[in-house]
Amino acid sequence: RVARPSISSLKSAVSGEMNIKWGKNAKATGYQIQYSRKSSFSGKKTVTISKKNTAAKTIAKLAKGKKFYVRIRTYKTVSGKKYYSAWSAKKTVTIKQ
Repeated sequence: RVARPSISSLKSAVSGEMNIKWGKNAKATGYQIQYSRKSSFSGKKTVTISKKNTAAKTIAKLAKGKKFYVRIRTYKTVSGKKYYSAWSAKKTVTIKQ
């Protein structure tokens, strides 16, 4: 089982973008980020990061002035099968105008 990650930084410094940072996990194969306008994550979008040494991601083309909920999890691939950690605690960010 892979340890659950946590989001160390979530902000919108540039109009229409959000920057996410998290702690690296040496045992992980990669990460999945989910973001949504709803706290239930219905209508979510998922971004998969396949490089385990990556610890930051910028997501662009977001609705300006809107609030987004974000969470992340790690995954490990063993014999072609992906095993996922639990989702991190969700965090919110309002996208800069």
